[in-house]
Amino acid sequence: MLVIKPIEDKDVQKHFVTLCGGTYIESDFAYLANECEEDGQTVRFPIGVCQFSLKGDLGEFHDLRSCPGVEDEEGMMIMARAAMSFLFRCGIPTLTATDGCADPDLLKKLGFAMGEDGKYVFDLQRFYTSHHH
Repeated sequence: MLVIKPIEDKDVQKHFVTLCGGTYIESDFAYLANECEEDGQTVRFPIGVCQFSLKGDLGEFHDLRSCPGVEDEEGMMIMARAAMSFLFRCGIPTLTATDGCADPDLLKKLGFAMGEDGKYVFDLQRFYTSHHH
């Protein structure tokens, strides 16, 4: 059973971001995806982490990374969508992804496009207000 939750403990955030090959940013928010037993509480294994920020009217993914040895693209996409939904509910219309924060194929499957500035960008406003998502 896939369980995605915000990481509330900064030590836990640092552990998983580092474990997954990212750079911990204390001021960032983060989500953790776990494969759990049917009780939804007992973790079988961690899937990945999503670390992101919101500044003004811009959200930014800093890390969207799988745990070593784990390949669960669907779990990663669902976790990314959870973070995207959170950002949109906070009034953030646009999301970018820092260079190297995630597998480019995953970003493209999520709907990110290469912006004029060479950064991946996602229009949260259009995605969440469109009748086609």
